[in-house]
Amino acid sequence: MAQWKPLEKMRYVAHDVPRTDGPAKVTGAAKYTADIVLPGMLYGMILRSPHAHAYVKNIDLSGAEKHPAVKAVLDMNKYTVRYYGDEVAAVAATSPELAEEALDLIKVQYELLPFVVTEEAAMAPGAPRIAEEGNVSWERAGDKAKVEQILAGSSHVVEADIRCQVQVHACLESHGAVAQWEGDKLKIWISTQGVHGCREDFATYFEIDQDKVEVICDYMGGGFGSKFPVGVEGQVAARLAKIAGLPVKLMLSRKEECLAVGNRPSANMKLKMGGDSQGKITALWQESNGTGGISGNAGFPMPYIFAVPEGAYYKKHAHVRINAGTERPFRAPGHPMSAFGTDIIVDMLAEKAGIDPLRFRLLNDPDQSRQKQYKIGAERIGWETRWNKVPGSGSTGKKRGVGIGAGRWGGGGARSTKVQVEIFPEGKVVVSTGTQDLGTGIRTLVHQVAADILGIPMSYVTPQIGRTIYPFSTGSGGSITTGSVTPAVNNACNTALTRLFEKVAPALGVDAGDLACEDGVIYAIADRSKSLKWKEATALLQGEVLNITDGWVEGLSSSGVAGCQFAEVEVDTETGRIKPLKYVAVQDFGLAVNTLTSRSQINGAIVMGISWCLSEDRTMDPKTGTMVNPNLESYKLSGPMEIPEIEVIIDHMPERGVIGLGEPPQVPVAGALANAVYNATGVRITRMPMTADVVLQALAKKGGA
Repeated sequence: MAQWKPLEKMRYVAHDVPRTDGPAKVTGAAKYTADIVLPGMLYGMILRSPHAHAYVKNIDLSGAEKHPAVKAVLDMNKYTVRYYGDEVAAVAATSPELAEEALDLIKVQYELLPFVVTEEAAMAPGAPRIAEEGNVSWERAGDKAKVEQILAGSSHVVEADIRCQVQVHACLESHGAVAQWEGDKLKIWISTQGVHGCREDFATYFEIDQDKVEVICDYMGGGFGSKFPVGVEGQVAARLAKIAGLPVKLMLSRKEECLAVGNRPSANMKLKMGGDSQGKITALWQESNGTGGISGNAGFPMPYIFAVPEGAYYKKHAHVRINAGTERPFRAPGHPMSAFGTDIIVDMLAEKAGIDPLRFRLLNDPDQSRQKQYKIGAERIGWETRWNKVPGSGSTGKKRGVGIGAGRWGGGGARSTKVQVEIFPEGKVVVSTGTQDLGTGIRTLVHQVAADILGIPMSYVTPQIGRTIYPFSTGSGGSITTGSVTPAVNNACNTALTRLFEKVAPALGVDAGDLACEDGVIYAIADRSKSLKWKEATALLQGEVLNITDGWVEGLSSSGVAGCQFAEVEVDTETGRIKPLKYVAVQDFGLAVNTLTSRSQINGAIVMGISWCLSEDRTMDPKTGTMVNPNLESYKLSGPMEIPEIEVIIDHMPERGVIGLGEPPQVPVAGALANAVYNATGVRITRMPMTADVVLQALAKKGGA
């Protein structure tokens, strides 16, 4: 089974290494999809439904077709639109302004239908049926009567009503594509989490061979799970380009991003948890619902983290369809909602049992990694001195408290990933793989691993990613990119180095198996005086390029990570403002290939989790069926002023190999923050976002600060 080099033998892996593409990004040299400009390029735009639910009775495209700047018009052939922002038609014109002007010339006759945009309305008796499948799909588990009997016999029982709102992805680079046809061949620049998956989708959609589709995503500005499918925008760009016979750029607006390209579903839970006299959890009871928009998919894993005895869990969950844009995977799908609800009710049960919530977790969390991590995090946040034994005690006005959250995730690697290594006679090395970097830094990791396995400076290596002309790599989701790509880079570089040694060995008078390379010098292990500098060795290729393609191997990656977070907050009881002061994140993920980008991932996840907890909220108008805040002015993202000090502690486990990190650090954020707010104020807030008015209402209900 393959193994990583010993850490002491590596100059770059497991170190802080600045991003390879950092200079290109900060200087503007990096070209994102929106930056692509081609000769004769047109601009695409989509006409969207102004209604939440309607039949399309008639559509008249003639006005747009007659517009002199319009070169392509497309009827989406929608007979029913099912949410505000659903696609109806599209145009391509010589400028974005003229494309928008042309959309206004398309006349659509709608027959309005009843709609629902909240879970409560969709589940109400007599609610209009908005989908053939019905408004609700049920998911059940466990014996309700048995679990209620266990709860009745428990020493302590607590109940909580948890509400997690819909969150939109808010990628700073919007979804979009630039499509160009050359005969029957499609070349498309697209912001995607899977260039090879897109090639397959486009080939299927247009009924052409995959080798006639080239997909390019050199850089992308965030995806968070929403950029896996080609998407309607990608299909429309390619169709308009085919009709017009000219390249077409179609980038969605911020409003379209909020309406039509996915979201994190809601989760509304009524939870009951029981405990015995020794502080052990006895049972968990759950009745819940959530909506993923018109798709209805809104699941989340339960029980979560903590040990619930076998047969002591009951669930009745409703996946609810409403007239709103459908969900898509979103950074650790389902897990943040599970953690939020679980962390709150676990804290409630600990208090009911008279046990410190830290000690309660140590009693009930079976994961040995987190057992260690809780103690590390508690020490770093100052739990013993900062945790209020009586929640809400202390000073009036601005109150401080601390809280804990926990999370888990899988990760792993895809066996199908391939990597090409080319060693040139002048010493240059090019390492290519068809992965993509959605901002997590995989280009840098390819660069680091290649240099360390070959034993040469990073300056000798050029990493190439983001194109289907490179060997196959899987999509970037589920935190599997690092676990898929870096083992393949390791293996391919080892294979290439072995082949180079075979070329060099005769010149040094040793066997190839007796050679090694460090710091750009190939030498005989038994006699280091027998050596060649890297470029002297590659010159022996005599004009030939050593070209190797190899793939993923066992032993270099694994799956399953654990983490916990501690939050300290300050709550102004006069204004209701919650101010996070400090987060301590303790996270394991095997071998940290790049400790700098690893900390960056954890920092970013905490920022996203705070934003979800405190401010983000897709707000629907039940009277019109529209989203009332489809912009970044009233759909609030946390900014630098809202972000606290963040201390990251990497729980190193290099013996486990590499494991992805992108998703798990977001999971515990909101639960830790909610528990800290309770510890500060003595008021339990169980719904998000925890805006100032929500805090003030909760304080008023309690009777003031």
